[in-house]
Amino acid sequence: MVTSMNLQVKKEARQVILDSLAVTGEAIVEIEHDTDGCGCVVSGVARLVQLVEKPEKYETLTSDLEGVTFVMDPQVSVFFDTDIIIDHQNGRLQLKSPNEMLNPRLKLVPLSA
Repeated sequence: MVTSMNLQVKKEARQVILDSLAVTGEAIVEIEHDTDGCGCVVSGVARLVQLVEKPEKYETLTSDLEGVTFVMDPQVSVFFDTDIIIDHQNGRLQLKSPNEMLNPRLKLVPLSA
């Protein structure tokens, strides 16, 4: 279950995310496990995708970023640690856990894309 997953958004990443989102209120962002063109679900790549509304089956992650609700399809939670971090280094968003780098070039897809 995703309900026990915690997401920390580092200070450096906060403004990058908020500036990128098309938002008039609370934004909903999915942490997606994208497998397009990968050939295998295990080879997927994480990315952030802004949604219009939360899909019913998705779980809400515990996050420290106000104004953004992060969600995830519970079927892909197996690919992530229970504690994940969004950071911003060298001009790029990164998704990592305390144990590993999950995506050093994390893409954020806003509604306008």
